Amino acid sequence: MKRNFCLRQAKNNTMKKLNLFDKLIYIINSVFAFILLFSYIIPEIKPSILSYVSLLSLFIPIIIIINILFVFYWIIKLKKQFILSLAVILLGYNYLISFINFSNDSVNVAGKNLSVMSYNVNVFNYNKFNNELKQKLSRDSIISYTSTQEVDIISFQEYSNKFPFEFKSYPYKFESLREGYLNFGQAIFSRFPINSSGTIKFENSNNGAIFTDIIINRDTIRIYNIHLQSFKFDKSLEVSEFNENSDKLLKDLNNTFQIQQGQAEILESHISNSPHRVVVSGDFNNTAFSYTYNLIKSDLKDSFVEKGSFLGQTYNYNSIPLRIDFILVDKLFKVNDFKIEKVKYTDHSPIISKFTIN
Repeated sequence: MKRNFCLRQAKNNTMKKLNLFDKLIYIINSVFAFILLFSYIIPEIKPSILSYVSLLSLFIPIIIIINILFVFYWIIKLKKQFILSLAVILLGYNYLISFINFSNDSVNVAGKNLSVMSYNVNVFNYNKFNNELKQKLSRDSIISYTSTQEVDIISFQEYSNKFPFEFKSYPYKFESLREGYLNFGQAIFSRFPINSSGTIKFENSNNGAIFTDIIINRDTIRIYNIHLQSFKFDKSLEVSEFNENSDKLLKDLNNTFQIQQGQAEILESHISNSPHRVVVSGDFNNTAFSYTYNLIKSDLKDSFVEKGSFLGQTYNYNSIPLRIDFILVDKLFKVNDFKIEKVKYTDHSPIISKFTIN
């Protein structure tokens, strides 16, 4: 009884000095703080068990930003209520730096250095244009851009060889494509020799994964290029249309989460049995707060967490900032630099990681 009385007293003391408007704000603040706190366990929950909970992982970036805004709101008003969101944010600090980070102090390290780019090129935007000249110009602008980055390895998702081209800077490549109008799939281009390669197929899916064993001096590094199940969101969908089709959309989302889980389990098994140290790059079609990311990452290092800066946004869906493109490296590698390129050739931003493999 005494404990309950103390709790009620503390709650009353928290609220009694607030005006009616601020009391309402604090209630809303409490809801978002609780949601953020609850989200910390989402990466541990299998979508096959609670698929609707997985949906929340897509909106966690917004929830983080809202809680940060609440902290500033209360500080500006000189109210101690800022402690609520701040405490929740600090409690999940190691979790939150996968989206907001300030560790971009790039360094140059002597040794065997490797640089990798991952880029979803959206079949070079061929679907946007109705004539071959514009399609080729779109492809050429993307290839020209990637060439100027001078990285050692490039992983392309949604790649197409509809119009074959010569990539002179990269004499070695492996591609896995689905035959059809666009001949699209994935490709890895390398400045170093490729010793072996393979395809990891996902049943009943246009998505998949490939890998190459790259020889760097006397070392062999396995590079994975993965593309998990897509959500197939329509960016032009109006709010009214979403409301009308909400049941079907939610069902499709839940189904996609469960498909991704199965794909992630296949990849986790393949990666853990690799005879070589690995680099995992690609478009996960899910955030760092998801079960699929958590499973694939395992004990690998996330390049953004190691050397990323500010918002980790690689994809923008109707103003929702999402980091769904990743480069994960072996735990023994030292990440020296990571950047998200702010170019607008496709709906994804290319990402580049530089690291030492000694």
